[in-house]
Amino acid sequence: MSRKVLSLEAAVRLIPDGALLTLGGVLLNRPPAAFVREMARQRRRGLRLVKPSPAYDLDLLTAAGCVAEAAIGITTFESRFGQSRQFRSAVERGTLKVREHS
Repeated sequence: MSRKVLSLEAAVRLIPDGALLTLGGVLLNRPPAAFVREMARQRRRGLRLVKPSPAYDLDLLTAAGCVAEAAIGITTFESRFGQSRQFRSAVERGTLKVREHS
């Protein structure tokens, strides 16, 4: 019988560059933070993220240069921390293509 439990490192290795993916969590609540950090550590590239309300996950992956495209509804760190700065900067530079669905 094959093993069904993977380490974070092994799970992220299964994601090819350019993959289309979505992540759980809403804004700052319950994002898969360790998984996102591992994707950044492994330097995944060209990812296409679909998520109604990303925050930390999209901002970290954008800062690490992992995301090429994002289809989102809203991204913010809410009133506590303000705008998603890395995301905004990448959009302004033209290095991140965004489709907004609000």
